[in-house]
Amino acid sequence: MRAIALILIVSLLSLGGRIFYIAYYNADTASVSGSAHAEYYGSRRGLIFDRNLQQLVETQKVKKYSQINPAFSFEVPERYAVDQLCPHLIGYTDAENNGVSGIEKDYNSFLKAIPNRLLIKTYKDARGNTLKGKGTVIDTSESCTNSGIALTIDKNIQSVVQTAGKRLGSGAIVVMRSDSGEIEAMASFPTYNPKDIASALKNGDKPLINRALCLYNVGSVFKSIVCLAALESGVSPAFSYSCNGKTVCGGTVFHCHKEDGHGSVDMKKALAFSCNTYFIALAQYIGYEKILEMCRRFELDEAITLSQSIMAAAGNLPKKEDLASPAAVANLSFGQGQLLASPLSLCRIYAAIHNGGSLVTPQLVFGEVKNGNISAQSSSQSKPIIRKQYADSVMEFLTCAVSHGTGRSAAVKNCAVAGKTATAQTGKYTGSKEKLISYFIGLISVKGDKYTILVMRENGTSGSADCAPIFKEICEKIQAQKKE
Repeated sequence: MRAIALILIVSLLSLGGRIFYIAYYNADTASVSGSAHAEYYGSRRGLIFDRNLQQLVETQKVKKYSQINPAFSFEVPERYAVDQLCPHLIGYTDAENNGVSGIEKDYNSFLKAIPNRLLIKTYKDARGNTLKGKGTVIDTSESCTNSGIALTIDKNIQSVVQTAGKRLGSGAIVVMRSDSGEIEAMASFPTYNPKDIASALKNGDKPLINRALCLYNVGSVFKSIVCLAALESGVSPAFSYSCNGKTVCGGTVFHCHKEDGHGSVDMKKALAFSCNTYFIALAQYIGYEKILEMCRRFELDEAITLSQSIMAAAGNLPKKEDLASPAAVANLSFGQGQLLASPLSLCRIYAAIHNGGSLVTPQLVFGEVKNGNISAQSSSQSKPIIRKQYADSVMEFLTCAVSHGTGRSAAVKNCAVAGKTATAQTGKYTGSKEKLISYFIGLISVKGDKYTILVMRENGTSGSADCAPIFKEICEKIQAQKKE
């Protein structure tokens, strides 16, 4: 019995020594079950894609070090880039990864339901030392690259627009498919960095505002509406007027931008060369009621909703009592006075002309993406509001404006382009200089895709100088992309 007891004591001492050795001197071979320390990184939100399922967020990575094992480095996708695409549409999140504005806000619940995070596991022994064999590893099982929200945006076109539009200073650009209303690019300038909202809030240029959705004075792009109202009222395109550079209406002198006048012009030439006095005469002839009725048919006085919090403001149409004087009707005829509209609304009007007279509903959200599949696609909606023959006539006038008129600087080689310039007065001054809003709205088809492209600049000089060249640059780069 003494021998057996001695053997048992020796065995227990040997086993205890072995356990002590494993725990403190040979930890690499110890069991690591349940000993991993976890760290989570990433946005913990679903992604936002373009129409081709290219990522619009989390497109670049930042190097980080493990908090538990500082010797271990790895890369984590950042939600936003410094030169983020579509910041005014995508919006941004707060410190708790909740959407604050834009698509991030409107689809917050859906995006937060998609985990999208990296798990960094660090294995340690009983003494707190990182295990050499197991160490720190990256678990990507909850990293999501194929679920989220898809927009109608084309990432490549959006990139072109944001680069070309920097020259505007303050303004907006919209690229929309004429036949479906799908917005392939929308940019507002100046832009902002979603990673530094504090600086954007302090910026006096108000970069957080999406200028494509705000109301502005309209100017001469409105003359296409007057043409459509006249044609539908039975006025012939041959309706002529002799412009000598100015006219008196209701005791007020109105000047044409060509001081010595355009001479005898018909409707086509008047629109192509943007003759103010012609349109004053045309508006007086058909009456303002026809013009306002055409505006309402184009829903110019209605808001446009792209998403729950992304909405173009309803335009302002002058009331009947505001147009009691001939001078007020004269102002309306070339888009001045109390008339206000958003760039998106104006883009929609020209898309209808390009679309043979059918008004489309602008679209921004393409659908929800689950495991790489778009589950609920957007559906384009359009309704005919003017006869095709009238839309085709105005298309002919606008084509002449680019080939021979005020829009010549928008011409694209080997491609038919139609469009209209505008330089709208605001009645606001900096010293003795009036602030102007300049526009070019162009219509072009590239590889079978019909585009309406609006370029608007605040504090502009003229549509032909400020905006038409940018339109041309955008079109040429879209052509190059389509060719590739």
